Amino acid sequence: MTDTINVQRPVSTAAWLLESLRNSILDGTRPAHSLIRQEELAAVYGVSRMPVREALRSLEAEGLVINRPNRGVVVAPLDPDDALEIFDIRAALESLALRRSVPRMDERQKADATAALQALEQAAPEQASSAHRAFHLSLSAAAGDRLQKLIGQYIDAAARYLRVEATLVGTVDEDRYEHRALLEATLLGDVRGATRLIERHVAGTGSEIAEFLRDRDRVRRASQNK
Repeated sequence: MTDTINVQRPVSTAAWLLESLRNSILDGTRPAHSLIRQEELAAVYGVSRMPVREALRSLEAEGLVINRPNRGVVVAPLDPDDALEIFDIRAALESLALRRSVPRMDERQKADATAALQALEQAAPEQASSAHRAFHLSLSAAAGDRLQKLIGQYIDAAARYLRVEATLVGTVDEDRYEHRALLEATLLGDVRGATRLIERHVAGTGSEIAEFLRDRDRVRRASQNK
């Protein structure tokens, strides 16, 4: 007998299902290349096929799944060019946000950013992604809701690539150092320093991940050609 998933639903079934499926891809529960069967989703979530199709169309528009004719829907592969694009856009957005936010931050927002970094450094592995998101958004707290929403979307898009970064040697210590430097520049009101740091931090992460993915793909192709 198929178990159903019981979670609190937001406004509509389609929105609830989309959020749940998106999270399962971003957190790695549904890995790249895995097949998504509409009939199984409908049974597991206890819904009809219509909201399943709507959710999958939205995920395809977000680049998280691929609809292959006669082969079904699969989770999109981790692509090095996609990683570079996402992190480059993130770097540009977060740099703009810091230029707007750093001069305007009040003491409460600065305290929130300090607390967010402490929470990130103390986070358990299963909480690391949400804590990382919260810290980056805390730095641009005074940049405005529209810009923060855009940044949040690209942080979410980068989430499954950051799972790759977590496997790379030395990145944890490097990230901790860069996050602390970012916070310090923000608290000091150093706009130029903060923007330079965020661009190097975010774009550099994207470059490291893309290089790793390209190396991995080369090894796979070489092994297949033997």
